[in-house]
Amino acid sequence: MEKPAPSIQDSFLNNIRRERVVVTIFLMGGIKLTGKLKSFDRYSLVLESNNQEQLIFKHAIATVAVSRPAHSVSPTVPVTEA
Repeated sequence: MEKPAPSIQDSFLNNIRRERVVVTIFLMGGIKLTGKLKSFDRYSLVLESNNQEQLIFKHAIATVAVSRPAHSVSPTVPVTEA
């Protein structure tokens, strides 16, 4: 049985985690967090900043922005046109 292709979200987060890229996360409430992604799962991610780790729930995230392009961030899921 074939494994399903990783989602765009998983590919993006895995690349920035592996490359230790500094990310800026904007929460739904407008709060801005900056740091390096340590790990993530289906519902949350861990952001490290100033030697402290924060657990952030994905439903609270509005945007994830990288300071430089992460390599190999290509869609693995077909993109449908609206």
